[in-house]
Amino acid sequence: MDLEGMQQLQEVDIQRDQAKRELQHILDQISDPPFVGALDDEIVNQEEEASRADQAVREAHAVVQTAERRIEVTDRRLYSGSITDHRTLEELQRDLYSQRQQLPPLTEAETRAQYDAEQAHNAGTWLHNLRTGALDIWNERQSQLEVERSTVQEQVDELSRQVEILRDQMVGEDLDVYDQYRRRRPRVVATVAGGVCAECRITLPTIVVNRARRGVRSVECPSCGCLLRVG
Repeated sequence: MDLEGMQQLQEVDIQRDQAKRELQHILDQISDPPFVGALDDEIVNQEEEASRADQAVREAHAVVQTAERRIEVTDRRLYSGSITDHRTLEELQRDLYSQRQQLPPLTEAETRAQYDAEQAHNAGTWLHNLRTGALDIWNERQSQLEVERSTVQEQVDELSRQVEILRDQMVGEDLDVYDQYRRRRPRVVATVAGGVCAECRITLPTIVVNRARRGVRSVECPSCGCLLRVG
């Protein structure tokens, strides 16, 4: 049995398995950005809030303008000189005073509405900037992953080529044994050095080492089950 050939094949197989795992790990990270959908929904909600805030500003401004026009009309009527009745003049003065008293709260409400609208628009701008910045970082990472994917894929392809070469050099019976063992464990063959199995690190009985050294038939490690090859 060509234990040396099996050992060479297993080392390349193990390297290829590791490269395939690394490749799959990279592929798992290559995808559409998971945060875009949630951010887009938040941006839409914020834009709707900003639109409502703008409408509130327009309504508050219209109320202030109406109040100012009423004050202006009352003021012109009061001081036009066309009204001479004392009682009517007093009523107009009271109306004018009342209207002027009502104006500051209305103006304050308009100012608050303008502030709320500004905050809503600022929040929308912040969300847009956040989305742009996050996408830039994500795209840069995806570009790096694509480079890594290409590199690791080349490694997998090269190792696969080496595996095929090594398998072609082995006889069918040995390949059958190799494949049978490798379905159960990554390593098929373990080197014995100084009476110790290199795979599980146990000290082997002398009789087991001697049988493996003679190489008349395959000998398994009593601990890990690998085929033993005395180095």
